[in-house]
Amino acid sequence: MAAIYEAVTQGQRRRGRRTRRWRRLKGYKWMSPRGPVMIDPETRDIVQTVYIRKVEKKDGKLANVEFDKIENVKRSGQRACQVS
Repeated sequence: MAAIYEAVTQGQRRRGRRTRRWRRLKGYKWMSPRGPVMIDPETRDIVQTVYIRKVEKKDGKLANVEFDKIENVKRSGQRACQVS
């Protein structure tokens, strides 16, 4: 939504500029609730950090605890791997 908002509020209203407006979003970066995010300039797909978490008991309650992360993950068009 942040990228769409950026494209729409750039102030260009005339015909023919719509394509240029969306092209400018290639490589657009912003900070999302999930961390840093970017639009891949080649595929226009999202690139983001994937956080690896495990459930642990903290103060008597179960909580997700981040223990690793993989930065700049691109979707390759294939199904995501599943952990069994």
